[in-house]
Amino acid sequence: MCCCRRRSGCGGDPHGRRLFPERWKRTRRGSGRHGGASGGTYYAVIDTKLAPLPAAGQWNIVAIAVKETTKPLRKGRGRPRQFDRDQAVATALRLFKRHGYEGTSIAHLTDAIGVSATSLYGVFPSKEALFEEAVALYQRTEAAFAAQALDRSPTAYQAIHDLLMAAAASYVDGDRSGGCFISLGVLSCASEHREIAARMAARRVATRAAIKARLDRGRESGELPPIADTDALAGLYAATLQGMSVQARDGASADDLERIARLALVPLDAGRGSR
Repeated sequence: MCCCRRRSGCGGDPHGRRLFPERWKRTRRGSGRHGGASGGTYYAVIDTKLAPLPAAGQWNIVAIAVKETTKPLRKGRGRPRQFDRDQAVATALRLFKRHGYEGTSIAHLTDAIGVSATSLYGVFPSKEALFEEAVALYQRTEAAFAAQALDRSPTAYQAIHDLLMAAAASYVDGDRSGGCFISLGVLSCASEHREIAARMAARRVATRAAIKARLDRGRESGELPPIADTDALAGLYAATLQGMSVQARDGASADDLERIARLALVPLDAGRGSR
């Protein structure tokens, strides 16, 4: 009987395979229990190297050595790379403006932001969520001129004038991609992105409604005649903004857009004179 049954508690397994099954390998020669010319030779795996085991009387020592010197390695799990969320949204906005929603891939975003996809998804649940934050940033910053013109100008005519002129300047800003992101961001898309396109369309409709509300106030104050068709005028100026946006994307200059804006103001100016 092997001595390790008495001393190591291996349960009759002279080679310690029951205690340390992952530590032992055996040659395919024969089936001897303790090695030898006609039997197989067992090896202890110590620090990833194979070493022949000693005589049977020294199994306890080997078992202890294996137990003490071959601890399993733990693979470190690094934390996802940290990054500036606001800067990431600003970077995403530039990409979405340049390539559109569908033309901007996760690879584009991670390369530009400088993080892995895992880190990006750790902050933004999806590309769609990041896109929505980029749209919100655009409305607070680059597109803020629209609300300012409609709310702060003393007259309806001045409000529309300031709106169109500010758009002409903003749409060709050298630091930005040409045109209005709301107008051009998602015009056509695959069926799985229809909800995104619908939200962008709703924002365009909201712009038209804000223009109409300002024209309605001008009609109520007597600036515009009672017969003024504010709904049609609002549609005209919403279409003018969208058309100017496309022109800017195609390379029109600020002067080109300002001439379009002045021509679009003619019906509103004529309405003021006929009141």
